[in-house]
Amino acid sequence: MRTQTFSVLKRDKMTSYRARATGVVALAVLLATITGCSGQTLRIFPVQKQQTVAVGKSVVLTCQVDAPDPALVTQPQWKDPKGLVINEAATGTRPEIYTEPMPAKQLQLLYISSITTAMAGNYTCVATYTNMPLSASVVLDTFIAITWTNANENQYATKGKDFKIMCEVTAEPAPSVDWFKEGNPIATGDRYVIHTNGLMIKGVEESDDGTYTCRAVVIQTGELAERNIKLEVYTAPEMEEREPRVEIKEGESAAISCKARGKPNPTYSWIKASTRENLASTSRFSVQENTGLLLIDRVEAADYGKYICSAVNQAGQNETEIEVEVLVPPKIFELYNTTAPEKQEGRLECKATGRPAPRISFRKLSSPDRFLNGPNDDGRITIETSSRQTGDQMESSGVITITKLNRTDDGLYECVAENDGGEARKNGHLTVQFKPTFEHMPTIPIWSWNGRPANLSCTAQSIPNATIKWRFRELDLVETPQVKIYGSGPSSYVIVTPTDRGLYGVYKCIATNTLGEAEYIIQFREAFPPGPVVQARQETITATSVSFNIVGPAEEMGPPILAYTAQYKENGNFDWNLAQNRTWSANSPYIVENLRPMFTYDFRFAAVNQVGPGSWGAPITVIMPRRSPPEQPKWWENESPESLIHGKYADRYELRWRVPANNGEPIDMYEINYCPVQKITGEWRIASESQCVVEELKSLEAISYEVRGLHPDTRYRMQVRARNVLGFSLPAQLYVQTALGVERSGFAPPQMLSSGTIIGVALAGVFICLLIVDLLLLCFRRQGVIATMCGKRGKKHNDDEAKLGRDEKEPLKDTGDDAIKRNSSVEFDGHRVYATSGGPIIGKNSAV
Repeated sequence: MRTQTFSVLKRDKMTSYRARATGVVALAVLLATITGCSGQTLRIFPVQKQQTVAVGKSVVLTCQVDAPDPALVTQPQWKDPKGLVINEAATGTRPEIYTEPMPAKQLQLLYISSITTAMAGNYTCVATYTNMPLSASVVLDTFIAITWTNANENQYATKGKDFKIMCEVTAEPAPSVDWFKEGNPIATGDRYVIHTNGLMIKGVEESDDGTYTCRAVVIQTGELAERNIKLEVYTAPEMEEREPRVEIKEGESAAISCKARGKPNPTYSWIKASTRENLASTSRFSVQENTGLLLIDRVEAADYGKYICSAVNQAGQNETEIEVEVLVPPKIFELYNTTAPEKQEGRLECKATGRPAPRISFRKLSSPDRFLNGPNDDGRITIETSSRQTGDQMESSGVITITKLNRTDDGLYECVAENDGGEARKNGHLTVQFKPTFEHMPTIPIWSWNGRPANLSCTAQSIPNATIKWRFRELDLVETPQVKIYGSGPSSYVIVTPTDRGLYGVYKCIATNTLGEAEYIIQFREAFPPGPVVQARQETITATSVSFNIVGPAEEMGPPILAYTAQYKENGNFDWNLAQNRTWSANSPYIVENLRPMFTYDFRFAAVNQVGPGSWGAPITVIMPRRSPPEQPKWWENESPESLIHGKYADRYELRWRVPANNGEPIDMYEINYCPVQKITGEWRIASESQCVVEELKSLEAISYEVRGLHPDTRYRMQVRARNVLGFSLPAQLYVQTALGVERSGFAPPQMLSSGTIIGVALAGVFICLLIVDLLLLCFRRQGVIATMCGKRGKKHNDDEAKLGRDEKEPLKDTGDDAIKRNSSVEFDGHRVYATSGGPIIGKNSAV
């Protein structure tokens, strides 16, 4: 609408100019008529006598002769406002003002290129007609059009600062300027001030970003122009929050990020604060200017310190400081072995480097626990640590000090240095010196007899090693053919051949080092056979065996008793040379077996030492009882008959016992009895007699049996009795609680199927396959055995099918004999014997 208004104004003004020019022409015609001219004139085109031209535009004016006989008119000429003739342009040139004749048409053209204000004025065209002058003139006025002199279409402001959007416009007459943003008018206010050369924005904000329109209007000429200016608001970099400290490991590659917000996107640079060097041009470092990433290759200990990240864009600059800690794993470079005397002070020092400062701790290698910093063991052991800067790394020192050293302090001590980069370990030995000691040496005498050589050994414990010398009867021992000395420390021994009883006696081994001496006394004695047995009495007797309690002779006068030997014979036989012998090692059960029931035996005993057997003691007589049922079996682990044993499995338990004495008749069977029980008011009671189970193990010397089919988490009383032809023994009894679980354990081995059962299963499988084929024929073709029988023998078919169902569902049964026929083993008199139920014994029994 505004543009249309200004166009109308401009059109009206041009109409006014044309009206005035028409009036001038009419006046000129009237004057010519008055003066009596007969119509010879000059015409200027355009015909307006006053023309307005914008500065910088080009103009062409044409002067034309209007006469009855153009040949009588001279060629027209143009004169400038100063009355000077305007010449034609030289060949090949184009001056600012020049004329160009067209004689054939009696025209003279005036060219003005890029008119200026100085060129404005009255231009006259002159000629003569039969010596009568002719002239015509035109007035050229100039004006300056709207011109943008300082109004860039893209301008940039900085957030937070004042900024003027430049829009300088020139025109003559002077224009008026107003502003718009995104089509909305802007007036001078709190944040906007309209200046003659632009729009001032105070405290630029990001919301000021956008397109602004600068509009210029010349009211006098109706000229209108608009300039769109895009304003982009720049923001100075703002650093994003991040951890002010990073840790990197020595020898590895590292990347440290730096991010900033800003418009336009900032570029980054990194410098090291201590050296002020630009890391983009430093070896092992590289900087990604667009992302701010600092890359370090093969990190070194010297790379620790403060780093400055700087972000820069057109709006400003910002920076942040980052502390870089280089983790250098500890290295222990000093830990020396040390030696100190007993009861004095011992000291071990450990030094390590690393970054950050390593933490030093100690432990004795024989113990998993470390010593605490400060006092330990009531202040007897003290740990002290310290650290200091050494170049690019930290050096830590730890000292373990032990006062009042004792021999148990001797050993390896581990120094542990650790920091965030790793740990290092090294061992150092603390040697505790002590005077000689013989505390590890035995105090038993050394025996010899019949001139046999004896070895008198002596080894001293000491640090440093001791030297050894020997004394006999308070005199230094001198080597003779009967006495030989070997070694002088820390071990030494003397070989004595006592051909003379004068060589028996007290020998002293004397050990000496720088801290003192010690002596070790050895009693060298002559040995004799042991004396007679003090006492031998019977303890346990069965129909075929008897055990004895033997009290041997005193050992003060001879070597220790090694064994006891016995001779026994039937009472009616008076010749001991025909007696049987039995020998036992000392402190073992003294049992004689395989005796005859209801017989009388004489027994005598003698002790045996290194020298040989002693004299026989007084004989004793034992009457063997008659044959009887076997003795009560004894459990293998000697379980208490009243204690409750928790089994490992939910459905089974293995009973193990020792073979009892058979009392004259061989054992032919074991009976196993087990019942579920409950404990009521402290007493075990059978829960249900009907649930008690009795099983027989037909084996001569079985020692184990696995009871199966037990219920989970149930208590049972289990008994085992041995039987021979004379009856059952007393039962061995214990109480067992089965484990939690299902009724059948997956641990029990599966029962083996008999060959007949396997054949039956195979035949049943073949029959089922044939049945399936016959059913398919019945369904698809109405053929087969079943189809044939359906119409004739329906009832019989139903009976067979029912029978078939029963056959398929009948479980496989395990016979009792198969369940019992399991190999059993027994240990009898030191020999392993194997037996199978109802079968022969495998192996060989041993008798005394």
